[in-house]
Amino acid sequence: MATLLQFSRNIRRRGSNIENNSVRMVQAVSKRALRSLVEGTPVDKGVARSNWRVSLYNPTRAVIPAYAPGKNLGRGETANARAAIAAGIARINQLRVGAKFGTGQAGRALFITNAIPYLGRLRAGSSSQQPGDWVSIALIEARSEIATIRLLER
Repeated sequence: MATLLQFSRNIRRRGSNIENNSVRMVQAVSKRALRSLVEGTPVDKGVARSNWRVSLYNPTRAVIPAYAPGKNLGRGETANARAAIAAGIARINQLRVGAKFGTGQAGRALFITNAIPYLGRLRAGSSSQQPGDWVSIALIEARSEIATIRLLER
């Protein structure tokens, strides 16, 4: 028969597992969302694609220049996409899993934003490269990552 001490240890271990797995879930979903958003963004000069930015605690409102500027780059452009995804993933990886219960960052706010003033027009289909609301589609794709994570082990 389990003692209260054993019961307490088991509950703490399960709590730690839930916390760590929830951080892993946020990381996986965020990475999938970031990739889908960046790759789905229509590209002319690379500014819109480069401005998918990840931040912790508060959203960023700063607009940056394109990582690899050009003209008429097209949706198949990869230099800005790779740079935006790499910068975002580096930030997502800063969300840490705790070694002990209560030391992780479960519940911390993670934001994926794009502050360019014309993003609404792009989402509305102003570009022939990507008609329709591709942002919603990217978020639906990211939501599919949730099914791959278990908060509780059996």
